[in-house]
Amino acid sequence: MMGHAWVRRGIVAGALLATGALAVVAIGAGNSPAGYRADGTPSGTTPPSVAAASASPGAEATPTASKIATADGAATPAPLTTQAMTPVRVALPPAGTPMSQAIKMIQDQAAIALAANPAVEPHDALGGPPVFPAGFDFGAASPPATAPSECTKARRIVCVDKTTYTATVYESGKPQWAFYVRPGDARGPRYLTGEGYGRITHKSRNHVSSIYGTPMPYAMFISWDASPATGEAFHLSYQFQSEGYYGASHGCMGVGSEAAMKRLWDSSPKGTRIFVYRT
Repeated sequence: MMGHAWVRRGIVAGALLATGALAVVAIGAGNSPAGYRADGTPSGTTPPSVAAASASPGAEATPTASKIATADGAATPAPLTTQAMTPVRVALPPAGTPMSQAIKMIQDQAAIALAANPAVEPHDALGGPPVFPAGFDFGAASPPATAPSECTKARRIVCVDKTTYTATVYESGKPQWAFYVRPGDARGPRYLTGEGYGRITHKSRNHVSSIYGTPMPYAMFISWDASPATGEAFHLSYQFQSEGYYGASHGCMGVGSEAAMKRLWDSSPKGTRIFVYRT
Protein backbone atom coordinates (compact mmCIF):
# COMPACT_ATOMS: atom_id res chain seq x y z
CA MET A 1 0.00 0.00 0.00
CA MET A 2 2.87 2.32 -0.71
CA GLY A 3 2.42 5.81 -2.17
CA HIS A 4 1.89 7.00 -5.68
CA ALA A 5 4.47 5.98 -8.28
CA TRP A 6 6.85 8.91 -8.22
CA VAL A 7 7.46 11.29 -11.07
CA ARG A 8 10.62 13.34 -10.90
CA ARG A 9 10.26 16.92 -11.92
CA GLY A 10 12.36 19.46 -13.69
CA ILE A 11 16.01 20.21 -13.53
CA VAL A 12 17.91 19.35 -10.37
CA ALA A 13 21.00 21.04 -8.95
CA GLY A 14 22.62 20.16 -5.60
CA ALA A 15 24.89 22.16 -3.30
CA LEU A 16 25.91 22.29 0.37
CA LEU A 17 25.45 25.54 2.23
CA ALA A 18 28.82 26.55 3.63
CA THR A 19 27.29 27.25 7.05
CA GLY A 20 25.74 23.82 7.64
CA ALA A 21 25.08 20.31 6.41
CA LEU A 22 22.24 21.14 4.04
CA ALA A 23 21.40 19.47 0.74
CA VAL A 24 19.90 22.09 -1.60
CA VAL A 25 18.05 21.07 -4.73
CA ALA A 26 16.38 23.44 -7.19
CA ILE A 27 13.32 22.38 -9.14
CA GLY A 28 12.78 23.70 -12.68
CA ALA A 29 9.45 24.56 -14.26
CA GLY A 30 9.37 21.66 -16.71
CA ASN A 31 7.63 18.35 -15.93
CA SER A 32 8.09 14.81 -17.21
CA PRO A 33 5.14 13.43 -19.25
CA ALA A 34 2.33 12.13 -17.06
CA GLY A 35 2.97 8.52 -16.11
CA TYR A 36 6.69 8.67 -16.82
CA ARG A 37 9.83 9.35 -14.83
CA ALA A 38 12.35 11.99 -15.79
CA ASP A 39 14.48 9.25 -17.37
CA GLY A 40 11.63 8.33 -19.72
CA THR A 41 10.67 5.02 -18.12
CA PRO A 42 7.02 4.30 -17.24
CA SER A 43 6.24 5.19 -13.64
CA GLY A 44 4.72 1.77 -12.90
CA THR A 45 7.87 -0.16 -13.79
CA THR A 46 10.98 -1.03 -11.84
CA PRO A 47 13.45 1.89 -11.91
CA PRO A 48 16.55 1.12 -14.03
CA SER A 49 18.78 1.40 -10.97
CA VAL A 50 16.68 -1.20 -9.21
CA ALA A 51 16.77 -3.52 -12.20
CA ALA A 52 20.54 -3.24 -12.38
CA ALA A 53 20.86 -3.98 -8.68
CA SER A 54 18.72 -7.09 -9.09
CA ALA A 55 20.68 -8.46 -12.06
CA SER A 56 22.57 -10.89 -9.84
CA PRO A 57 21.07 -12.85 -6.93
CA GLY A 58 21.13 -10.85 -3.74
CA ALA A 59 22.72 -7.84 -5.45
CA GLU A 60 21.88 -4.56 -3.82
CA ALA A 61 22.67 -0.98 -4.79
CA THR A 62 23.55 0.37 -1.35
CA PRO A 63 23.09 4.13 -1.01
CA THR A 64 25.85 5.94 0.85
CA ALA A 65 26.60 9.54 1.67
CA SER A 66 28.28 9.92 -1.72
CA LYS A 67 24.91 9.43 -3.41
CA ILE A 68 23.32 12.35 -1.58
CA ALA A 69 23.42 15.55 -3.63
CA THR A 70 26.09 17.65 -1.96
CA ALA A 71 29.00 19.81 -3.09
CA ASP A 72 31.65 21.39 -0.90
CA GLY A 73 32.50 25.05 -1.03
CA ALA A 74 29.36 26.47 -2.64
CA ALA A 75 27.85 29.29 -0.59
CA THR A 76 24.66 29.35 -2.70
CA PRO A 77 23.08 26.98 -5.24
CA ALA A 78 24.42 27.55 -8.75
CA PRO A 79 21.40 27.72 -11.10
CA LEU A 80 21.66 25.57 -14.21
CA THR A 81 18.88 27.36 -16.07
CA THR A 82 17.15 30.72 -16.33
CA GLN A 83 13.81 29.09 -15.49
CA ALA A 84 12.15 30.13 -12.24
CA MET A 85 13.23 27.71 -9.51
CA THR A 86 12.05 26.93 -6.00
CA PRO A 87 14.77 25.67 -3.63
CA VAL A 88 13.99 22.60 -1.53
CA ARG A 89 16.35 21.85 1.36
CA VAL A 90 16.99 18.71 3.37
CA ALA A 91 19.28 18.95 6.39
CA LEU A 92 21.60 15.95 6.38
CA PRO A 93 22.46 14.30 9.72
CA PRO A 94 25.92 15.25 11.03
CA ALA A 95 28.65 12.66 10.59
CA GLY A 96 28.70 10.20 13.45
CA THR A 97 24.99 10.45 14.24
CA PRO A 98 23.66 7.01 15.25
CA MET A 99 21.78 5.42 12.36
CA SER A 100 18.34 5.38 13.99
CA GLN A 101 18.64 9.04 15.00
CA ALA A 102 19.90 9.99 11.55
CA ILE A 103 16.95 8.24 9.90
CA LYS A 104 14.54 10.00 12.26
CA MET A 105 16.03 13.38 11.35
CA ILE A 106 15.23 12.74 7.69
CA GLN A 107 11.79 11.26 8.46
CA ASP A 108 10.91 14.28 10.60
CA GLN A 109 11.65 16.58 7.66
CA ALA A 110 9.51 14.39 5.40
CA ALA A 111 6.68 14.64 7.94
CA ILE A 112 6.90 18.44 7.94
CA ALA A 113 6.81 18.52 4.13
CA LEU A 114 3.83 16.14 3.98
CA ALA A 115 1.93 18.11 6.61
CA ALA A 116 2.51 21.33 4.67
CA ASN A 117 1.49 19.86 1.32
CA PRO A 118 -0.06 16.35 1.47
CA ALA A 119 -0.69 16.36 -2.29
CA VAL A 120 3.04 16.43 -3.16
CA GLU A 121 5.45 13.61 -2.33
CA PRO A 122 8.47 15.21 -0.58
CA HIS A 123 11.02 13.55 -2.83
CA ASP A 124 9.10 14.55 -5.97
CA ALA A 125 9.64 18.17 -4.93
CA LEU A 126 13.26 17.51 -3.95
CA GLY A 127 14.33 15.46 -6.96
CA GLY A 128 17.75 13.88 -7.23
CA PRO A 129 19.05 10.72 -5.56
CA PRO A 130 17.46 8.99 -2.55
CA VAL A 131 18.14 10.54 0.84
CA PHE A 132 19.82 8.26 3.38
CA PRO A 133 22.24 8.69 6.28
CA ALA A 134 25.90 8.02 5.51
CA GLY A 135 26.72 4.31 5.56
CA PHE A 136 23.11 3.17 5.25
CA ASP A 137 22.47 -0.34 3.89
CA PHE A 138 18.90 -1.55 3.33
CA GLY A 139 19.60 -5.11 4.42
CA ALA A 140 22.25 -4.66 7.10
CA ALA A 141 20.43 -3.44 10.20
CA SER A 142 21.71 -4.53 13.60
CA PRO A 143 19.35 -6.54 15.82
CA PRO A 144 18.46 -4.63 19.00
CA ALA A 145 20.56 -5.21 22.11
CA THR A 146 17.36 -5.67 24.09
CA ALA A 147 13.82 -6.44 22.96
CA PRO A 148 10.37 -6.94 24.49
CA SER A 149 9.46 -10.34 25.91
CA GLU A 150 6.95 -10.69 23.06
CA CYS A 151 10.01 -11.16 20.84
CA THR A 152 12.45 -12.97 23.12
CA LYS A 153 9.97 -15.58 24.35
CA ALA A 154 8.45 -16.48 21.00
CA ARG A 155 9.25 -19.61 19.03
CA ARG A 156 9.30 -17.57 15.82
CA ILE A 157 8.21 -14.01 15.29
CA VAL A 158 9.05 -10.93 13.20
CA CYS A 159 9.44 -7.89 15.45
CA VAL A 160 9.55 -4.31 14.19
CA ASP A 161 10.86 -1.42 16.27
CA LYS A 162 9.41 1.71 14.70
CA THR A 163 11.80 3.86 16.74
CA THR A 164 14.83 2.36 14.99
CA TYR A 165 13.06 1.49 11.69
CA THR A 166 14.35 -2.05 12.11
CA ALA A 167 12.65 -5.41 11.56
CA THR A 168 14.23 -8.43 13.27
CA VAL A 169 13.42 -12.11 12.82
CA TYR A 170 13.51 -14.11 16.07
CA GLU A 171 13.68 -17.88 16.43
CA SER A 172 13.51 -19.55 19.86
CA GLY A 173 13.80 -16.10 21.39
CA LYS A 174 17.08 -15.28 19.62
CA PRO A 175 17.52 -12.57 16.97
CA GLN A 176 18.57 -14.14 13.66
CA TRP A 177 18.83 -11.26 11.20
CA ALA A 178 17.52 -7.74 10.71
CA PHE A 179 16.77 -5.23 7.97
CA TYR A 180 15.44 -1.68 7.62
CA VAL A 181 11.84 -0.77 6.88
CA ARG A 182 9.99 2.45 6.07
CA PRO A 183 6.58 2.80 7.78
CA GLY A 184 3.79 5.28 7.12
CA ASP A 185 3.94 7.29 10.33
CA ALA A 186 5.59 10.34 8.75
CA ARG A 187 2.55 10.72 6.48
CA GLY A 188 0.31 11.54 9.46
CA PRO A 189 -2.23 9.86 11.76
CA ARG A 190 -4.34 8.41 8.95
CA TYR A 191 -1.39 6.34 7.71
CA LEU A 192 0.21 5.19 10.96
CA THR A 193 1.58 1.67 10.61
CA GLY A 194 -0.14 -0.70 13.03
CA GLU A 195 1.37 -1.66 16.38
CA GLY A 196 1.04 -4.62 18.70
CA TYR A 197 0.44 -8.21 17.64
CA GLY A 198 -0.56 -9.32 14.18
CA ARG A 199 -0.05 -12.24 11.83
CA ILE A 200 0.55 -12.85 8.13
CA THR A 201 -2.78 -13.82 6.59
CA HIS A 202 -2.17 -13.53 2.85
CA LYS A 203 0.81 -13.48 0.48
CA SER A 204 0.88 -12.14 -3.09
CA ARG A 205 4.16 -12.48 -5.02
CA ASN A 206 3.47 -9.92 -7.76
CA HIS A 207 0.89 -7.75 -6.06
CA VAL A 208 -0.20 -4.36 -7.40
CA SER A 209 -1.96 -1.90 -5.11
CA SER A 210 -5.66 -1.65 -5.92
CA ILE A 211 -5.69 1.87 -4.45
CA TYR A 212 -2.49 3.43 -5.79
CA GLY A 213 -1.70 1.21 -8.78
CA THR A 214 1.90 0.71 -7.64
CA PRO A 215 3.82 -2.58 -7.53
CA MET A 216 4.09 -4.35 -4.16
CA PRO A 217 6.36 -7.35 -4.88
CA TYR A 218 6.49 -10.09 -2.23
CA ALA A 219 3.48 -8.58 -0.43
CA MET A 220 2.80 -10.24 2.93
CA PHE A 221 -0.44 -8.86 4.35
CA ILE A 222 -0.89 -8.42 8.09
CA SER A 223 -4.05 -8.79 10.14
CA TRP A 224 -3.58 -6.91 13.41
CA ASP A 225 -5.16 -8.36 16.53
CA ALA A 226 -6.53 -4.92 17.41
CA SER A 227 -7.58 -3.92 13.87
CA PRO A 228 -7.76 -6.82 11.40
CA ALA A 229 -8.73 -5.11 8.13
CA THR A 230 -6.04 -2.51 7.45
CA GLY A 231 -4.51 -3.77 4.19
CA GLU A 232 -1.00 -3.20 5.56
CA ALA A 233 1.83 -5.45 4.44
CA PHE A 234 5.53 -6.05 4.29
CA HIS A 235 6.62 -5.68 0.66
CA LEU A 236 9.54 -4.70 -1.54
CA SER A 237 9.22 -0.96 -2.10
CA TYR A 238 10.58 0.72 -5.21
CA GLN A 239 9.55 4.07 -3.71
CA PHE A 240 11.72 3.41 -0.66
CA GLN A 241 14.61 2.59 -2.99
CA SER A 242 14.09 5.75 -5.03
CA GLU A 243 13.21 8.22 -2.28
CA GLY A 244 15.09 6.97 0.76
CA TYR A 245 13.69 8.16 4.05
CA TYR A 246 12.56 11.50 2.62
CA GLY A 247 9.09 10.08 2.14
CA ALA A 248 6.74 7.58 3.75
CA SER A 249 4.51 4.64 2.93
CA HIS A 250 0.72 4.70 3.18
CA GLY A 251 0.84 2.34 6.16
CA CYS A 252 2.81 -0.62 4.85
CA MET A 253 6.29 -1.56 6.00
CA GLY A 254 8.31 -0.97 2.86
CA VAL A 255 11.49 -3.01 2.48
CA GLY A 256 14.32 -1.70 0.29
CA SER A 257 16.45 -4.85 0.06
CA GLU A 258 15.06 -7.41 -2.38
CA ALA A 259 17.33 -10.07 -0.88
CA ALA A 260 15.95 -9.38 2.62
CA MET A 261 12.36 -9.26 1.38
CA LYS A 262 12.72 -12.53 -0.52
CA ARG A 263 14.30 -14.17 2.52
CA LEU A 264 11.41 -12.98 4.69
CA TRP A 265 8.91 -14.21 2.08
CA ASP A 266 10.53 -17.63 1.83
CA SER A 267 10.78 -18.15 5.60
CA SER A 268 7.43 -16.71 6.72
CA PRO A 269 4.38 -18.83 5.91
CA LYS A 270 0.83 -17.66 6.50
CA GLY A 271 0.20 -17.51 10.22
CA THR A 272 3.64 -16.08 11.06
CA ARG A 273 3.33 -13.79 14.07
CA ILE A 274 4.26 -10.10 13.89
CA PHE A 275 4.88 -7.70 16.74
CA VAL A 276 5.39 -3.96 16.21
CA TYR A 277 6.50 -1.68 19.02
CA ARG A 278 8.37 1.51 19.93
CA THR A 279 11.36 1.81 22.24
